[in-house]
Amino acid sequence: MNIKGIFNKNKIRFIGICILLILETASATSVTYLMTPAFNYIKQNKLNLFLIFITLSASLQFISTILTSLGNVLYAHQIQDYIHQIRNNITRYLFVNDDENVSEIQNNLNSNIQEVTNKYTNPLLILWRRVLTIAFSLGVLFTFNWSLVVLTLLLSFVGLYLPKLFEKMTSSATLEVTQKNEYLLDTVEKWARGLDELRRYASFGSYEGAIKKSTSELKAATIKDCFWGNLATALTSLVSLIGIILLLALSIYLYATGQIVFGAIITSGIFANQIMNAVTYLAESLNQIKSSKKVRHKILNLQESVQFNVKDNSDKRINQIEINDLQVSYPTGESISYPHIVVNKGEKILLTGDSGSGKSTLFKVLLGEVTPKMGTVSYKDKGGKVFIPNPEEIGYLAQDNTLFPDTIKNNITMFDSKLDKEVNKTVQNVNLSTDIEKFPKGLKTLINLDSENLSGGQKQKIVLARANIHHSSLLLIDEGTSAIDSKATLSILKELLKSEQTIIMIAHNLSQKSINMFDREIHLNKEVN
Repeated sequence: MNIKGIFNKNKIRFIGICILLILETASATSVTYLMTPAFNYIKQNKLNLFLIFITLSASLQFISTILTSLGNVLYAHQIQDYIHQIRNNITRYLFVNDDENVSEIQNNLNSNIQEVTNKYTNPLLILWRRVLTIAFSLGVLFTFNWSLVVLTLLLSFVGLYLPKLFEKMTSSATLEVTQKNEYLLDTVEKWARGLDELRRYASFGSYEGAIKKSTSELKAATIKDCFWGNLATALTSLVSLIGIILLLALSIYLYATGQIVFGAIITSGIFANQIMNAVTYLAESLNQIKSSKKVRHKILNLQESVQFNVKDNSDKRINQIEINDLQVSYPTGESISYPHIVVNKGEKILLTGDSGSGKSTLFKVLLGEVTPKMGTVSYKDKGGKVFIPNPEEIGYLAQDNTLFPDTIKNNITMFDSKLDKEVNKTVQNVNLSTDIEKFPKGLKTLINLDSENLSGGQKQKIVLARANIHHSSLLLIDEGTSAIDSKATLSILKELLKSEQTIIMIAHNLSQKSINMFDREIHLNKEVN
C-alpha cells in the first residue's frame, strides 16, 4: 500500500481530491487572514466594516466545511476501491500459493488492512492537510513579518524531528499487534472446532484459559503500541505549546516596535496556534505512517503477480505408480515404513490397515503434501518413464468433506457450467437422487455450513459426485463412504468401480460383498520405528 497505488486507482478522482484540499485549506486560511482587517476596524470603531469582514469570514468557513466533507467522501471512495483491489490481489496470491491457515488469511485480508488503513491512509490525508495548512499559514505570516516565518520554521523542524526518536519502537510495536491478533484468531479457530466436545466434558476452564492467554498478549501489544505513539505525540505537543507562546511573544514585540498592525497580533496568534497544532498532527501522522511500514511491506509481498496453473491432463499419463522403500517421519519422532507397492492403471485397490498404519499419510505423500524421509514414489507413463504429475489434477476425497456455501449443483460441478448436463446422471451414480428429491429446490438447494442442513452421508455423496463428474484418471478416496449405509455403499461402489479410473480407497467395515468388488486389497501393518 503506497501513494502511487492510491493515485493509480483513479487518477482523475485523486487529482480532484488534491484540488479540493488546496481550495479547502485556502478557504480556511482566508477565514483567519480576514481577522486582521476585522480587528483593525473594531479598534477604529468601524462596526459596519467589521461586520462585513466577519460575514465574509463566516461564508468562507462554510465553504471550507463543505469542501472538507466532499474531500473526505471522495478520499474514502478512493481508498476503499484501492483496498478492494489489494484484497483481490492477496486472494489470488493465497489461492495460488496454497495457504490454508485460516487465521492467517483472516489476518491478512482484514486485520492487517484495517491496521494499515488506521495508520497509513487516514494519517496520509491528515498529513496532506497539515502540510497545506503550514504552507498557507507561513505565506500569510510572511506578509506580516519575515521573522515570524523564521521562528515558525525552526519550531516546526524541532517538532518534526522528535518522532524520529521513536520510529523504530513504534514500527515494531505495530507489527507486534498484527502478529498477536493473528495468534488470537488462530487460537479461537482451533478451540472453536471442538466446542461441542468441551461442553460435553464441561471443560470451560481450558477453553477460557487459552482465549485469555491470547487476548492478554494482544492487549499487552496494543497498550505498548499506544504508549510509544502517544509518548511521541505528547513531546511534540509540548514543543507546540512552547512555540505558540514564543510566536505570540514575538508578535507583541513586533507590534510594540511598530513593525505590524494591531490586528496582526491576534491573527498571528491564531496562525501560530494553527501551525503548531498542524506540526503536532503532522508529526503524529508521520510517526503512524512509518510505524505501518513493516505491515505495508508484508501486504505488498502478498500482492506479487501470480500465475494460475494450467491444466495439462498430466494425470492421464499415469500408467503405473510404484512405491519403493518408503518411510515417513512425524514431528513426534515416529517413522512409518511402507511395503513395496505397485498400482497399475485402471486397478481398483482397497487400502486397509490398523489405525496409525499410515494410510492417510500415504495419500498425502502421493499428492506431494508430505515429503518422505526416504524412499520413492514413482509415477510412470506407458513407456515406463518416470514423471511428476500435477497433484492438483489427482482426484482426492479427504475424510473431512469440503463443501461451500452455494448450491448442491455448484458443489458437484465446482462452478464449471460445462458439466451441468452431466449432473443428473452423476447424482444417480452416487445414490444421491433420492436425497435431492426431498429438497424443495432440488439441486438448487443452498448448502448452509452453519445450520448443517445436510447429513454426513449426503455430504459424502456430494463429494463423491464431484469426484465422479470430473473424471480424474487417478482417484484417492479416504473413508469416502463411512457415513453412508451399507446398501447405498454397495450401490455406489458398483457404479464407481466399473469406471476406467485408477482408484485407491481407504475404508473400514465394508461388507465382504463390497470388498470382493475391488481388484485386490493392500493391508498396511503398523510398522513404527
